[in-house]
Amino acid sequence: MHGTESPDIAAGREAGGVVARTALLERLRASARVTMVSAPPGSGKTVLLRSWLGQPGVAGRAAWVAAAREERDPQRFWLSVVRALRGTAAGSVLVQPVSAAPGLDGWAITERLLTDLAPLEEPVWLVIDDVHELGADQAQRQLELLIMRAPPQLRFVLAARHDVRLGLHRLRLEGGLAEIRAADLRFSLAETGELFAAAGIELPSAAVAMLHERTEGWAAGLRLAALSLAGHPDQERFAAEFSGSERTVAEYLLAEVLDRQGEQVRRLLLRTSVLERVNGELADLLAGGGGERVLQDLEQANAFVVSLDASRLWFRYHQLFADLLRLELRRARRARLPHCTGPPPPGGAPGTGTRWRRPGTPRRRRTGAWPRGCSPITGPAFILRGRPLPSMSCSRASPRTLARPMQNWPPLPRLMS
Repeated sequence: MHGTESPDIAAGREAGGVVARTALLERLRASARVTMVSAPPGSGKTVLLRSWLGQPGVAGRAAWVAAAREERDPQRFWLSVVRALRGTAAGSVLVQPVSAAPGLDGWAITERLLTDLAPLEEPVWLVIDDVHELGADQAQRQLELLIMRAPPQLRFVLAARHDVRLGLHRLRLEGGLAEIRAADLRFSLAETGELFAAAGIELPSAAVAMLHERTEGWAAGLRLAALSLAGHPDQERFAAEFSGSERTVAEYLLAEVLDRQGEQVRRLLLRTSVLERVNGELADLLAGGGGERVLQDLEQANAFVVSLDASRLWFRYHQLFADLLRLELRRARRARLPHCTGPPPPGGAPGTGTRWRRPGTPRRRRTGAWPRGCSPITGPAFILRGRPLPSMSCSRASPRTLARPMQNWPPLPRLMS
């Protein structure tokens, strides 16, 4: 349960080592009662904590537990916590062993831990990685109980992809909560250069700056770029063309982000991916209702959706994530191409005064009905010119033909400067 290596640890090792994040390590050393590390997947949370565990004064005093994906068994989770605490110097003396039993629940283990750790005199850290995976409400409530009633010398470091409901707002008001978030974990330009140098990759400063800008300092993106650059014959060209559609980056974002979303959320992400920025109204027009709530939930979940204003009304997608979404949108449209029947007539596209001919209908008898399998969708015309235009996902409808009706439309102001 707590022996699984995360992808960013593996990528960091293969890329030639881990860059020292001195400022972040100092913040972890501040030893708040609870430290919350909340950021998207691949931001370097686990690598940072592993590095911190080896620091003087922490080694031998920290218990590490990683929640299994979609952990639903509170007893199994708490047994792992007990084993991890018993692995520390103080815990080996104070914490009594606990064995699995049919009638043993998380509440009983939590109360036992509170009793065992009451005499604790030296600092001990309980580090829980992927705490967001605690799917059982009981496990989260039991962890909240332990945090609120634990002796002062027991400190907690919680790493998650998004905030979890553990009553931490009260600790924040009391000054007992330290927070490290996505913005703190982003690599600086100097750290980006250090990462490539550690991987043995020599790049011009302009190429390093370009990769830093494209990845927005996202740790996993930089490490995956370093892995690909190591064997690339033209490294500068690779840096110039690097995007979220690059195979290793796309696979990571698919597995860790997009494939975890429901069908409604996936549809919204794909259909709005061509926008420079999006709000709830635009999302509703392109993908149906509830767009504002979905965007706010994605931003809160650190799903590579970035809020652009304090009111959380406008959002944008991380550049690499937007690249992946556009790639998936093209794939989805190509998958529908074989269902289109009948070539578009010369001189225009559906919705522009030229009508489609049903298969088998004489050419002199035309109808405005869409061929079977070719339903109207809101296409790029809406995004590029600010108004809806039905377009066809049909293999014989050329982009030039579809774009013809848009040529005389007045351009809208750019949404982002």
